[in-house]
Amino acid sequence: MKNVRLVGMKEQQLHSMQNYIDALKIILESSDNTHLNGHIAPVVADWPGQLFIRKALVHLHIQEQSARNLIPSNIRSFIPILGPLHVSLNSREQVILVHYSFFKLLFHFLFGERVKLAKKPKPWRINLLLELAYSGWMNIRTTIKNKFGPICKDIEYQIVFDLLDNLILATLDIYAILFRFGSFDKYIKTIFRIWTFALC
Repeated sequence: MKNVRLVGMKEQQLHSMQNYIDALKIILESSDNTHLNGHIAPVVADWPGQLFIRKALVHLHIQEQSARNLIPSNIRSFIPILGPLHVSLNSREQVILVHYSFFKLLFHFLFGERVKLAKKPKPWRINLLLELAYSGWMNIRTTIKNKFGPICKDIEYQIVFDLLDNLILATLDIYAILFRFGSFDKYIKTIFRIWTFALC
């Protein structure tokens, strides 16, 4: 936290666009905000922060009459970005949701048919399933690759191989290893891989 300066603290609900505008006004109204002139200030935010700050910027851009009074013009300096931790958490959940049928079979194989897997599992269960799937894959990876080889074009094999060999590792490593240890080039490549998965 070197070179970080606390400019204000105020409890907010952060459930609407106006709540986010009020929070940004704390920064804008601080005594020394000249560093924002002509520069961009990233705001690391989760989904509501992304949505409401972008909505405020769009309202300001199209110059709606009501927005002129509510939204300060120097809010243009703020650009919401999704932080590495949110990328990791969101991508883990997305991998489970997209490949739910696979993880449901894995879950029932490990814990029995009577135990139910929620349609949207809790984060600890998502992490457990991803870690178990990846650990199991590491035990059989060489055997599977030798059996099917690199020329197998079966779509189900390709999807499962990509899930086990690429996606799970990317979502597990993006924050805990790549970001926290400063492997910037690998971090950017992994972000691109996760973005490609989200786009598909």
